[in-house]
Amino acid sequence: MTAASVNLVNTTTASVTRIEAPIDRVWRLMPGAYDSLKIPLTTLDPGKHFIGNEGMKIRQKLGNVFLSNYIDCGQAQIGPSADSYDVYLNVTTLLRAVSPTETEVSTTVDAAARPLQFSQDYSRCNTKGTIEQAISKIVAARVAK
Repeated sequence: MTAASVNLVNTTTASVTRIEAPIDRVWRLMPGAYDSLKIPLTTLDPGKHFIGNEGMKIRQKLGNVFLSNYIDCGQAQIGPSADSYDVYLNVTTLLRAVSPTETEVSTTVDAAARPLQFSQDYSRCNTKGTIEQAISKIVAARVAK
């Protein structure tokens, strides 16, 4: 068995939303948003307000949700490739204070996939924007409580 490495070059545009809350409050809620989506954290930098997972290999589902709900990797004979391929996923969020009471939430999703049966390189997948939206919605809902 040979080891594989994946180098994703960030060519994806971040999804940016604003939340009516101070940056420190939004920051405290971010780990819970990632946990809700079953995205394990590999990066947590309070100084830069940067959080996320900078590379995980998964197959078929993220938590209980099929990957094809989050990313588009094309179609295989049996359906969406994202649901049957090895997927390398990178999800990160950077917070920025817009004002003392407003925070910009900038989330980036990068993904690549390859078929299980063939020895070939990973091919880039496109985000559907649903992970990015879910992170912002979870945090906004928790801020409103």
